[in-house]
Amino acid sequence: MEFNQLRAFLAVARSGQLVRASEQLHLTQSALSKQIKGLEDELGVLLFARTPSGMVLTGEGRRLLPLATKTLDAVQDISAQAALMRGTVSGELRLGTIIDPESIRLGLLLTALLQFYPHVDVTLLHGISGSALQMLRDGQVDACFYLGTLKDADIAVRQLSLEHYVVVGPAAWEERLRHAGWNELAAMPWLATAVGSSQYGLVGQMFAERGLTYRTVVQADQEATMLELVQTGVALGLMREQIAAPVVQSGQAVTWHGVRLPCPLSLLYRRSSEDSATLQALLAMLDVVWQAEPDVG
Repeated sequence: MEFNQLRAFLAVARSGQLVRASEQLHLTQSALSKQIKGLEDELGVLLFARTPSGMVLTGEGRRLLPLATKTLDAVQDISAQAALMRGTVSGELRLGTIIDPESIRLGLLLTALLQFYPHVDVTLLHGISGSALQMLRDGQVDACFYLGTLKDADIAVRQLSLEHYVVVGPAAWEERLRHAGWNELAAMPWLATAVGSSQYGLVGQMFAERGLTYRTVVQADQEATMLELVQTGVALGLMREQIAAPVVQSGQAVTWHGVRLPCPLSLLYRRSSEDSATLQALLAMLDVVWQAEPDVG
């Protein structure tokens, strides 16, 4: 009985789909099917019933699943302990980043990671929250930062902090914003952000909850650009409070005090990959740098 056969069995059992399991394991469907067939032949029992809607565990498969889980966990524990005994963790770690490096403590995190795990090769891929999440689901990154809430059984969520978003407008609009209600706010020009960004979802939800629509005049893809457009009087924007605070305090912009939206900043990773030595190294350093909260996903 091979390690890869057990891993294939668990992946298909959990997802119920060859397609999803093959994506998680980075295998072709034919290779995955061959591993399942090899395990069934070796055990002499049928583990899955093939149906039009997917792979369904047989009675024998359900009874063997807990034993297979324990066996795979034991093998992975042995590998992890052996790596600790050798004193080295090596391999590639692909990390999806968002917003600015300071806000996600990227420099501190990588400094700690490479100090304790110098044989880990880190590749950074930058995007917005939506694109980073898609890269994670597609297997292009091993973990990614994310702004927003997420409920996905396949994705673990390690919350790091709670950001807040505020409505920021040009300083010249101070009087106008002071007396504005929701209807007046929706009628003002707004900056648009890319679909998949945290601002896009928050602004849409903010107005939809009140039965309102809003109009956009310019799309911006970076917070620095948004600040510049707000300060020069182009439109309103929803942005992180910590980013807006300096320009508001200096009198170059103003906030509308009718709303302050919470938005968690988290690190995401696939549950199927959580036993990876390089991912475990990242999570260990994440706790050091962020004193991260337990998984909430």
